Amino acid sequence: MDFRLTPKQEALKKEIYSFCADLAKKKPSTYTGIEAKNDDDECWQFHLYCAREFGKKGWLTFGWPAEYGGKGDMMDKVIFSEAVGYYALPGVDEFGVAMLAPTLLAAANDEIKRKFLPGIASGETMWCELWSEPNAGSDLAALTTTAIRKGDEYIVNGQKTWNTGAHRADWAFGVYRTDPQAPKHKNLTFMLCDMKTPGITVKGIPYMDGSHIYNEVYLDDVHIPANQIVGKEGDGWAVVNVLAGFERSNMGLVYGLLSAIEHLAAYCNETKYNGVPLSNDPIVRNRLADLAIGLEAVRTLAIRIADQQSRNEMGLMDAAAVKVFASELMEKMAHVATDLLGPFGQVKFSKWAKLRGDFASTYMTCFVPIVSMGTNEIQRNIIAWYGLGLPRMK
Repeated sequence: MDFRLTPKQEALKKEIYSFCADLAKKKPSTYTGIEAKNDDDECWQFHLYCAREFGKKGWLTFGWPAEYGGKGDMMDKVIFSEAVGYYALPGVDEFGVAMLAPTLLAAANDEIKRKFLPGIASGETMWCELWSEPNAGSDLAALTTTAIRKGDEYIVNGQKTWNTGAHRADWAFGVYRTDPQAPKHKNLTFMLCDMKTPGITVKGIPYMDGSHIYNEVYLDDVHIPANQIVGKEGDGWAVVNVLAGFERSNMGLVYGLLSAIEHLAAYCNETKYNGVPLSNDPIVRNRLADLAIGLEAVRTLAIRIADQQSRNEMGLMDAAAVKVFASELMEKMAHVATDLLGPFGQVKFSKWAKLRGDFASTYMTCFVPIVSMGTNEIQRNIIAWYGLGLPRMK
């Protein structure tokens, strides 16, 4: 593929970067890392503001079919994702925009698309994911939450866990067992649910720094209309795999590393140790170069994924590969940065904090992408089995 931008794309890139730079000037002082939007009320309002501003521009629908309000192509989406990541902005709902919308376009009927895509496109509706359960994480098909049909609706009972932003979301997409007697992988159904529905209880799971990002969600006789199924009853596992591909190939994680390495390099240029800039140390230079090489490689992989998505050719292996590479590069960058910053790397919300204290948050959250969306061990199995055709261990 040709990685060069066309003159039209260059102009769009200039416009988007300029717009994002202006938005970044309005960040709340408490905004340290993308997870802050779920914990802090002021950061959440900033997230909503950015989402609606992006929605007005039509930038949340890059790569969508024109009949559903789409504009541009997947390369335009790459440019937008890169700018949002570079300026570490919220405003792109990782569940609604990045995961659910492309899944609806691929697997939902026209009624569902017409009802739910406009709210995602405008940035007005925020989503969360009701997948994992206390005893069903990487082995999602082992979930036990039931959705039993009665007339024109389903009655849902069970518990979901590790639900990012469920306390903020307007709607949720989830997967439930609709036929307890059917074989595993053939008994699941993918549904959409209003989070204000009676019977839904959200309880926060405090993070290690006390912030509220994750939740447990209890569903007690929750009524979900039957016309809010995506796909068909019993075919939920197929829809799960479609969405998982978009989730794991999330370009926001990749491009969020762009400005981080620039800021880290600038810090090493400006900070002296024994009268000499840190950047003069060959070991420091080597560590920064290693990060930069990894970043360029994962950017190339992300662009390749976008190209595959535009031709409906992205496979499970491809999404798994970018997920593993990007998440482990993020972890490496967090550890290198905290090491180079020394004691200052543990401080935020203080005059002593360096680089806004962002790396203090990054260090404490860098393990999350490695565990979430299917652990990297699971992703390596997917690469081995579906990508390389290697045999399974017996």
